[in-house]
Amino acid sequence: MADGNARPELDLTALAPLLGAVCAEYRDRHRAALSARVRAGESGVSVAALHARIVDGMLSALFCAADAALMTGAKKAAPVPKVRLALVAVGGYGRGLLGLSSDLDVILLCENVDDPRAAQVAEALLYPLWDLGLEIGHAVRGVNETLMLAREDLRTTTMLLDVRRVAGDTALVEELLRGARRQVFDPGQREIVERLLAERAARHERFGGSRYLLEPDVKHGCGGLRDLDLALWAAQIRSGARTPEEAVRAGLLVRREADALVAAREMLWSVRQQLHLRAGRRHDRLTFEDQEEVAAVLGYRDESPAITPGLSGETGEPGSDAGARTQLGVERFMQAYYLHARAVEHVGERVLEAAREPERRERARSEDLLDGTLVFDGHVTLKDSDALRTDPALALRLYRQVIRLGLPPYAFAREAIARAAADSAWCTDLRASQAARDIFLELLITTADAPLRRGSILGELHEVGLLLAMLPEFEPVTGRVQHDVYHVYTVDVHSVAAVDRLRSILRGEQAGELPLATRLASEAPRTTALFLGVLLHDVGKGRGRDHSVVGAELARPIAERMGLSPADVAHVEWLVRDHLRLYHWAMRRDTSDPKTLQEIVEAIGTVERLRDLYLLTLVDLGTTNPTALTTWKSRVLDDLHRAAADAIEASASGAPIPSRAAQLRAEAVSGLPNDPERANVLEFLDGMPDRYVLTHGTDLAREHAAIARARGERVVHVAAGRGPSVGEGELVVVTDDRPGLLADIAAVLAGNRLAVTTAHIYTRASLRAAEGGKAEAFDVFHVRRPGPSDSDPLDPATLGRVERDLSALLGGTLPLADLLARKTTAPAWASRRSPEVRTEVLVDNEVSPRFTVIDVFTRDRFGLLHAIARALHEAHLTISLSKVSTEGDRVADVFYVESESGGQLRDPARVEAVRVALFRAIDALANAGPPSVHASS
Repeated sequence: MADGNARPELDLTALAPLLGAVCAEYRDRHRAALSARVRAGESGVSVAALHARIVDGMLSALFCAADAALMTGAKKAAPVPKVRLALVAVGGYGRGLLGLSSDLDVILLCENVDDPRAAQVAEALLYPLWDLGLEIGHAVRGVNETLMLAREDLRTTTMLLDVRRVAGDTALVEELLRGARRQVFDPGQREIVERLLAERAARHERFGGSRYLLEPDVKHGCGGLRDLDLALWAAQIRSGARTPEEAVRAGLLVRREADALVAAREMLWSVRQQLHLRAGRRHDRLTFEDQEEVAAVLGYRDESPAITPGLSGETGEPGSDAGARTQLGVERFMQAYYLHARAVEHVGERVLEAAREPERRERARSEDLLDGTLVFDGHVTLKDSDALRTDPALALRLYRQVIRLGLPPYAFAREAIARAAADSAWCTDLRASQAARDIFLELLITTADAPLRRGSILGELHEVGLLLAMLPEFEPVTGRVQHDVYHVYTVDVHSVAAVDRLRSILRGEQAGELPLATRLASEAPRTTALFLGVLLHDVGKGRGRDHSVVGAELARPIAERMGLSPADVAHVEWLVRDHLRLYHWAMRRDTSDPKTLQEIVEAIGTVERLRDLYLLTLVDLGTTNPTALTTWKSRVLDDLHRAAADAIEASASGAPIPSRAAQLRAEAVSGLPNDPERANVLEFLDGMPDRYVLTHGTDLAREHAAIARARGERVVHVAAGRGPSVGEGELVVVTDDRPGLLADIAAVLAGNRLAVTTAHIYTRASLRAAEGGKAEAFDVFHVRRPGPSDSDPLDPATLGRVERDLSALLGGTLPLADLLARKTTAPAWASRRSPEVRTEVLVDNEVSPRFTVIDVFTRDRFGLLHAIARALHEAHLTISLSKVSTEGDRVADVFYVESESGGQLRDPARVEAVRVALFRAIDALANAGPPSVHASS
């Protein structure tokens, strides 16, 4: 800025310390009061508004003091004209809302930007604030300069939408606002809105791309405060409306939408204030740790239902509370959060669309479709939106035409349908319409695609409210989250995604990845029942009892209301009730055990029901999180389906149940020439139990046979096989069997920072054993490095270390204590807190006639498998089968054990002693240090 020849001096040195002391006392007194209000759970908006008024008082006083000092200095010097200045708030401060630790954004608006007195007032104003350590964004600008910049820079454009005078020349602020309307907003309305839409898309991408993130950003994330700002900016650009109430009067919002925005703003601000209070700084990410404590402050309490036996969890994790799990306050809180975020995103999108001026076209093609809809300008729209009142099925007819013609719905029609779907009386009439029910089922099962905003027809129906209008039973699971790191989507989003995944399989898009599922889906005759079962499989969640049982109770009347036949109604009910069982058998039980296979036959009954349960299991697992359905899990489910189908068909005909294991053994050597390779595979498989071939398939059997043979005379042989997914490797250990071997291997893996995600142990009668040697252990582990990584965890150097360490440990030259001392955990500051996982130990003698089955569910930690296996070894139990799986931060480890004398563990006192020993081993590990994410070794 240019210096004038006659510059009145302002004594900043004398003024700043005095003002700084006053400001510090003012700030500390009010900050303590504001923090107390937030701590007490007071309205986030009211505290934010009070904070802004408090800052107004401080800044206006500073401005007046600086202006007075300036005028005093001017009187002592030669007389000069009074400088026209105004202090204006912009950004969140301009909207009159400030978080506890939010930045301040201000502009010192001046008539003449080259007048040095403006810079002097700015310095006098800012120095005391800087001395307090406040983050304050500021600029000294003239009116014309600001308007010119706003025409080029989107940030300045939006800043003009939030201008609020704090102190100084009122006329100068009004001049800026009039110029903004005439020169910026009116001529550039459509362009500005387009830029806002582009900015929103880019920001969403940076902050996760979904409003259903496990740890959302309250300010910048989808459905957050910035999206709410955009909605109000669009309303202001279009009509000058600055508040939801003004937008209603301008016709941009209906009362329901305005109320939704007001309620969402209250929730988002209340959460943001809590985050700032907890962190003592600006912090807008709602982490797991924050969620639990913020939920409690805002009044969301746990609700404990009655205990009901069964299965719990979305993918079949058994548990003692079994679906009757406590309704956590944090889950109810996050459901409310997601519903508010959804409202912000929906209403914001509609206002942004309305704020666009339609492009002028000389002609727009229009074609009457003769069912109340028409094609207009390349979109499907309503001929008369008022007809929705008397003909609710018209809403679904529009979407049927969208699918048939492959054209998007017109924004006006979409808005009219969304508003109608918000009327409960209209929804009742819609459900009563047989035509509406028929079209809804037609849209549910369609495999056609259309250019829809949400990517799928079912997602679109959910977005505009038609899914809830047709299925009000779906409302309790809308926005409902499961408080863990495994289920990454809300229940409603997961359910819609599962239907879309099934549709993709039917279209043949998964043929390379899921060939069996693609073939079976193409043969499925009961499509409607299958699709409805997939949509409703989790509808019972959040109701205080086993969600499978509750869901089945809800599914029957829904299927009846939709007009399904009695057989299809029963099928939907069965699918929902038993949707967890196939995964449970595959991942938790010994499927080579005839008792398990017989249980499957009796529970499922027909190959048609098996097919649909298999397809439901795949799409359920595949949409739980992006990595839940690994190639290995898919193969295990495929082989279980084939074995169960053979068993069901044999049972129906009275023929002996064919051995799926025998078929796989034959396939493993099929096509191999009669040479040493064939002989080696045969010898390897002869010594392996049936459950090996049922778990690993024929291709891996050939590779594993080569690994077993490569051991030679070595004490230990360690090799890498094909991993089940990116970043996850297969590690095979071949050595002589011995008591406690699994615990020793687990210790070596932990010592080498390898996290075990699955583990399968086998004992085989090798040629060594036939020659008087010991039986051979052939153990297969899926491992990865802790934390997110796509790199191969089993490089040659790592394999070499594992083999050397295990040889030394088994040979007695490497003490176990030294090996475990190597195991490092993340420091406390680097360990992010995630939801608690309760430890459960279940002991069952009914699953197997020979073995006692021990299920252990707990939080994933380094050294866990070693701790459990060591405890079982010290209890003098032999582990004959182990199935280890990791789901997020939760592990589900299953051990088939027998006592030292053989047989099951029947003595109740000894059973309890084993349970206590396992709890103690897990507790000792938990108390040793912070958990390591994704590290169950």
